[in-house]
Amino acid sequence: MSKLLARKFVLRHKFFEFSEMVENEKRYGPSEIHFDIPWRIKIQRSDSDFAAFFCCQKTEKTENIKVSFQMKLVSILGAEKSRKTSFRIQDLKEGNDGYGWDFMDWKDVENQFMSNGSISVECHVELEEIRKESYRNFDESVREVSDCVLIVDNQKFYVSKLFLSFQSNYFRTLFLGTFLESTKSEVTLKDVDAESFQFFLEVIHGESSITDDNIENLLHLADMYDTPTATRRCEEFLLLFPTKIILRKKIRLAVQYRLGNLKAKCLKEVRTIKDIPDILPVPLKELDIGTAFSMLIRV
Repeated sequence: MSKLLARKFVLRHKFFEFSEMVENEKRYGPSEIHFDIPWRIKIQRSDSDFAAFFCCQKTEKTENIKVSFQMKLVSILGAEKSRKTSFRIQDLKEGNDGYGWDFMDWKDVENQFMSNGSISVECHVELEEIRKESYRNFDESVREVSDCVLIVDNQKFYVSKLFLSFQSNYFRTLFLGTFLESTKSEVTLKDVDAESFQFFLEVIHGESSITDDNIENLLHLADMYDTPTATRRCEEFLLLFPTKIILRKKIRLAVQYRLGNLKAKCLKEVRTIKDIPDILPVPLKELDIGTAFSMLIRV
């Protein structure tokens, strides 16, 4: 497995009336949204121990995320006590909303870290999306379940005409229409490289093959082959997963490939007029009227 798209953030919360907590009492810090996922800190009095947990909600969009975090107690004098661990969100057991431990002795927390009845807790977090090195083969090993060979950069891809026709209006016309290619068992595709086409096939077959590095090529192929599923999955990647792609590029992709939900989200990040030149993919006068108007309305 390879781990990509590392993203970091910090949660901080002061828990008041700490010494008044009773046995097994739990308290939560406020929920904060980072990378479209809600997170929060939980503390608990457990026998004579102080327990701390980092919490999130287990959903489909978090199932491939590994969380590494360092929980810290911080005193007003700058003293710290910390512990580190990591977990995969999909491994959380039913009923568990977080991961943590008995952090230290309750009395020690009161003596070393409590001030005016409160304690300050920090959680330093790094997220990694877990991806496989390879996903699906389209080589001779799948010859028996294919009825066509697509040749891209001299590389052969064994595919199903019916499946591609269902996914793509381009391939539906190519294979089920009156073109000569509809009668051929081998078809050469131009203006595409083999690596990008491999990722494209993986995506429309349901694999998690989208990355920061290949998403623009995937959007280009999805547009060229008129493949709504691939376009939608690329937009979901940009909306839901941690990514290093800057806002300027996201807006350009949203406008170029008509990604309405992504464009709306990006526009929400425009706060003032000063923000506009820094995030514009093109001069304001070159944007479509709707996008330009939305930016100006927001500021």
